[in-house]
Amino acid sequence: MKIRLIEPEPPSLHMWSYSRYPRLGLPMIGAALAAAGHDVLIYCPQMAPIDMADVRGAELVGLSTTTSTAPAAYEIADELRARRIPTVIGGSHVTFMANEALEHADFVARGEGGEALVLELVEALRGRRELETIRGLSFTRDGRPVHNEPRERCRNLDELPVPDLSLIVGSEKLKSTPIMTSLGCPFACNFCSVTAMFGRRYRYRSPEHVIAELEAKRPRRIFFYDDNFAADKRRLKTLLGLMIERNLVVPWSAQVRTDVADDAELLILMRRSGCQRLSLGLESVNQATLDGYKKAQSVDDIARAIDTLHDCGIKCHGMFVLGADSDTVDTVRDTLEFALEHRIDSLMLNILTPGPGTGQLADMNAEGRIFDRHWQLYDGQHVVFTPRQMTPHELQAAVLRAYARFYSVRQWLKYFFTFRYAKLLVHSWGWWYARSWPRDKCNRAYLKRLPHLQLVAARPLQAAPHH
Repeated sequence: MKIRLIEPEPPSLHMWSYSRYPRLGLPMIGAALAAAGHDVLIYCPQMAPIDMADVRGAELVGLSTTTSTAPAAYEIADELRARRIPTVIGGSHVTFMANEALEHADFVARGEGGEALVLELVEALRGRRELETIRGLSFTRDGRPVHNEPRERCRNLDELPVPDLSLIVGSEKLKSTPIMTSLGCPFACNFCSVTAMFGRRYRYRSPEHVIAELEAKRPRRIFFYDDNFAADKRRLKTLLGLMIERNLVVPWSAQVRTDVADDAELLILMRRSGCQRLSLGLESVNQATLDGYKKAQSVDDIARAIDTLHDCGIKCHGMFVLGADSDTVDTVRDTLEFALEHRIDSLMLNILTPGPGTGQLADMNAEGRIFDRHWQLYDGQHVVFTPRQMTPHELQAAVLRAYARFYSVRQWLKYFFTFRYAKLLVHSWGWWYARSWPRDKCNRAYLKRLPHLQLVAARPLQAAPHH
């Protein structure tokens, strides 16, 4: 069967735009389909344009979405449905909004396990099984949505197909190879949908299985996609030791919590195995906000972790979430001052976004605080709700000012004249982003209407059953 898979492009610039990191769901599904003998290609517009003439000749099209890319996916699905080309859509957004997705696509793949689900869907399209037997699938029967029982989460990640990045059109542009070694998170940050999507238990690939993938791909650079790469420090030490032993030492980066800085042995192994930069989920420098997020860390933990990592020669990418009920305009300013004082190497200021699957959405929805339901704005860069202690416009403006100051010409010149060219490259992107985002046509229109928005309580969002 000719099958085409599409990862729509994010609708707006963000701090990861320059990196060209495709998500790994479609490359895993593609690997399973290719192994079964199907003709598979994956389109990610960040790599290369979508060849719609090729897509229109497919017998099945799969789309993977986040909340902000859902409208683009729906637009593609609408066109293909009009041409009677079967479409299946998956990802975190549609897992929690399956009824909405069924207004556009023929099938919805909920939760994880898409690689097995799509293989079973192919069998059903060939008349070899009934749709009702496919766990995790939603579809429409006699005008009514049908949501099959959920799939069980994979317990042994070594059984999952290794993502085949070569199936992505334009994959030769990838400068860093994304590698996933774990799923799930035991923490309960109420602004995050990871636990709702993947569960509150960490599940891991064995170090040997990860090493086999690295030896097969021989990447020049690695970005480990795990939500918390150092969740199991003993396992990580084994993996890093094997990387050193097998001569797989290349520059790599990953996402971790601040507690990584408490293990001196681990930090030494990280540096020896090639770690250059760690992305830290810092979230806030307001302790009341951290407690409200249920982050289980203190501001002192954050400061100590950054200083320790710098002492080890590891750069820090600080990721914050602004707009909590305890935040004010001063909180945004304090976050910037903290980042400058502790020499955070690169900064990402996410605006709190109450997305499907999060406790934040349920709470704000019940309170009628959400004033915009255009999903393309749910990207962590736009205010879509009314904060407690500032107006939506005040929050948006404060974040834009903070970006412009952190990625300023003055900072750029400092890195230039001190010959810190690696920092200069990232800072150049940040400078361009901070100045280009407000000039984007859609963002200009958004910013123009934001000061005049009047909060109108909207009807509650209706999510599909999620087990």
